[in-house]
Amino acid sequence: MSRLTDMVFNLLIFFMAATTFTQIEKDLAVQLPKAGGFQTLSQAPRQIVINLRQDGTTTVDGRERSAEQLSDLLASAVKTDPSREVLIRVDERSLMQHFARVASLCRKAGVHPTKIGYLDAGAGK
Repeated sequence: MSRLTDMVFNLLIFFMAATTFTQIEKDLAVQLPKAGGFQTLSQAPRQIVINLRQDGTTTVDGRERSAEQLSDLLASAVKTDPSREVLIRVDERSLMQHFARVASLCRKAGVHPTKIGYLDAGAGK
């Protein structure tokens, strides 16, 4: 029985060491709609995460970006990797025009509509 316990602990240690833990980029100033459920990631996402705050300001990688900077960033990312996806995290109190502006910049940069995602109410904070 002790050998079986040792084997189980060894497997547990192996799987814990082999697992990669990642975190989704989060901008704490973005208040997402409240709902249950969340999604666990086993590897780092290959996507650009755009946080859209209530007042319409956009942040990527923790830095605030103007429309021109965001457009340049998206264009260069799509040029180097055409399969790059974009996730737009929108504050629930934000106006639709802010989302439309960012989505338009994505389309102009060459991000296909199927590659643009948004964080819905079911994804949680």
